[in-house]
Formats: sequence, C-alpha cells, structure tokens
Amino acid sequence: MKEGTPATSSASAPGSSADEERRKAPESYLLLFNVGKKQNFGTLLRSACAFGVSEVVIVGAKKLATFGNQGTAQHAQTRHFDSLEAAKEFLTGRGARICGIEIDDNAKPVSTHPFSGPTAFMLGNEGIGMSPQQRAACDFFVYIPQHSGATASLNVAVAGSIVLHHFATWAAMPEHPRLGEKFVVQPARGSLEKFSDPTQAEREEMNRKRSDRASKRRLEEDVGEENDLGDDVEA
Repeated sequence: MKEGTPATSSASAPGSSADEERRKAPESYLLLFNVGKKQNFGTLLRSACAFGVSEVVIVGAKKLATFGNQGTAQHAQTRHFDSLEAAKEFLTGRGARICGIEIDDNAKPVSTHPFSGPTAFMLGNEGIGMSPQQRAACDFFVYIPQHSGATASLNVAVAGSIVLHHFATWAAMPEHPRLGEKFVVQPARGSLEKFSDPTQAEREEMNRKRSDRASKRRLEEDVGEENDLGDDVEA
C-alpha cells in the first residue's frame, strides 16, 4: 500500500472474511513512554482497543495504570520493555516505523495519511512534549491540524485517539459490527485461557514476569547473605 493511498472500508459482520481483512491490514502499535497521567493511560488503552491496535508497548512501567479504560484493559495485548531502545528494536523487527505525534516543523498533517506500512505511534509528555530521546527514536512525525486559535494543543489522549483512527481508516481495517446504539463487545480471554493456550505475546509476557520474580528472589537472597555475613563479622 502506497503512502497516502485512500482506503475504502465498510461495516463487516462477524466471521472469517472480517478476520481475514484484519490480518491483511498493516498493523499499528501504541508506544507508551513518558506519559505521566494515569487518566491518559486508560483513555489511550481504550482507544487502542477501539481502533485495532495490535499491541500496546510499554516502556519502563511494570504495571500500567488503567484508570478510564472502561473495561478494555482485559482486551489489550501489552508488552513491556525496560528501555526505549529495546522497544524500538522489537518494533523494527516487526517491520514498524515509529511515528511521533507532535507539533513539529518536520511533521506532516495526519489528514494526509503519510503512512507506508506497520506503524508504532508515540506521544510526548503532557507538559513538556517529547524528550530528545523520544524524538531521536522516531522515523517521522504527524500533527493534527487545528481550525481555531482557542487552544495551543490537544490533550495527549485525545491526540492519540484521533491519529489511531486515521491510521485504521488508511489501513482499511474493517468496521466492527454494531448492535443497537453500541458496538458488539467480544468476550475477553480469561486467565485460564491465557495460561492454557497463550498467544505469542502472552507467552512472552509470562516469561518476562517469571524472569522478574526470579531476579527479585536472587536479589533478596544476595541481600540476606550479606546481612548474615555482617552478623558473623560483628560476632
């Protein structure tokens, strides 16, 4: 699919054809780093689920504050990294370019859909915007055009939601079916299902947690041995 190519999509009923369309669509990722407010985390998680984001990639925070997610947290596929460099290496391996959502001289209007394939979207901090480290990690930037002089910028979660919707439209992701005045909500995978039949991302997340617990136990054992040695010296 060429950059900026208009996409056509229509509402699709549940079934294999819609699933096949989703599999063919370029993937999107949400890269969360340096976002400070838990309300924004939760709202971004909700929007990521609504607009077909494949995975939410979280840097630094071991536990994601999900206030405001309205029950979508259990549907989100998350992956954790200790550093932005490690997260970028993973995303690059998935063929994704990192797009910074920022009002920048080099940014293109998101309405022009300057996408060319799988894309990971990263936002700046609510107060100070993107750090130099974040800017250096981005392959390109988009901004959201405004049409009045009433505000200098949009809320982080609002901006992220608008951009994710634009990407879903460009990628021709099939519209999810509606029932009455709402969209149909699929049953979330339960803990037992995730344990007995994990997806690749779920398996990797379980391994990460096991590794973290093992590291914590080793650290506690080392500290305990040092304390015992200190007691022996004093005696």
